[in-house]
Amino acid sequence: MTSLKLALASLSAVALLSSCSTMSDKTQGLSLGMSKEQVIKVLGKDFQTVGARDSSVHGKVEVVRYKTDDDGDLLVYFREGRLVQWGDTSELANIPE
Repeated sequence: MTSLKLALASLSAVALLSSCSTMSDKTQGLSLGMSKEQVIKVLGKDFQTVGARDSSVHGKVEVVRYKTDDDGDLLVYFREGRLVQWGDTSELANIPE
């Protein structure tokens, strides 16, 4: 019976720790070129679309924002439904073209 309690406690701890990962931890699972659906699986559904544009030069562009507690807002950019850029608002200002 004690080993069963220990196993249940261990599983509970793992579940708790995995659900407490920060947005910075989650962004480690992102890769350029991922689909929007793949990004949502990594970062979650709690985002807000903050901009969209259909450009003759760049095609359809969409920007979504994830509110974070640790690093400020995370902006995620998609072109034609594929991930092309992400970062917090202060870091994106420093990315060269």
